[in-house]
Amino acid sequence: MKFQGRWLLALVLSVSSFTAVAADSLVWSETYQKFLPRFANIGSINTGSSIPGSAASALITAATEVKGPNGVEFVASRIWWPDQQLGLISSVKADGSDYQALFTSRTPYDLDVQGNKLYWTSQQTNQIYSIDLSQADPDSTLLLGPGLASPFAIDATAGALYWSQVATSNRLMRSNLDGTNVQTLLTGIQSYDFEVVGSYIYLSTTDGFIKRSNLDGGDLVTLASGLGFLNGIDVTDDAIYVSVLEGVTTLSSGTQTLGAGRILGMALNGSGVTEIYRAPEVYDPFLPFSPSKVRGVAVVAAVTAVPEVESYALMLAGLGVIGVAVRRRH
Repeated sequence: MKFQGRWLLALVLSVSSFTAVAADSLVWSETYQKFLPRFANIGSINTGSSIPGSAASALITAATEVKGPNGVEFVASRIWWPDQQLGLISSVKADGSDYQALFTSRTPYDLDVQGNKLYWTSQQTNQIYSIDLSQADPDSTLLLGPGLASPFAIDATAGALYWSQVATSNRLMRSNLDGTNVQTLLTGIQSYDFEVVGSYIYLSTTDGFIKRSNLDGGDLVTLASGLGFLNGIDVTDDAIYVSVLEGVTTLSSGTQTLGAGRILGMALNGSGVTEIYRAPEVYDPFLPFSPSKVRGVAVVAAVTAVPEVESYALMLAGLGVIGVAVRRRH
């Protein structure tokens, strides 16, 4: 019975293995210029794994649904993106189904959702708006501005609203969710996207830095540098993902120029920077070089390690058999 007991224990351990996927699932916005016979902007929302070199696929490509997307978010079980050229704030389920759009009549740059409220920025009008998603036919309500200076990225938490201002302002701001108590947290930093996670603010900058500060802007530290023109960022429990608008590439002539955008991944301390995805970069000597640019990036979901129902049943049955074997030995 000693041999049989060990064999049954091995069986229990094998059938109680976890069904898990270590890689995160990513979604990002992408644009390129196409000659039709004049240049036209082509946009898409793409998805893929955070495993370097994995295949990517287009989730949304219809010209009436995506044309000039910027930031992208996965919140409230949906993928959201603003489109400046269409004047829309759009969303789909994680599989790309159930397309919905909110018409803004303005130029939304970035957005975030907190509870029933959607917050979005308009860099061209220097304003921030909110939308009550619980209404049947919601419309935008002016929350902040005029008086802001090029508001870009925005992030809403349960207790505060954060946004970045670029161009001549270059600062990170915070207010209450109703737009009151406006404060400046950081100055001299041009961030096209940032992420508030726990007690930290993670920022990507247009000069290639990943920085982190406390929620009040204090203890600003540099985690990584030299990454190029960073346009998007998303942070999980154990990783940072950033999108590079355009990466340096070498043409067949040997000339270096700005090429396709990339998605990079790294640890929370900025170490181990790895290229996960490089956008299409087709060179045609008879046409202007127009590689794809990567705008925003977001983590859709990571599959949690959860035992399958069958594994539980087999494990319990195996333990029962082992119990009988042990009792017989005694």
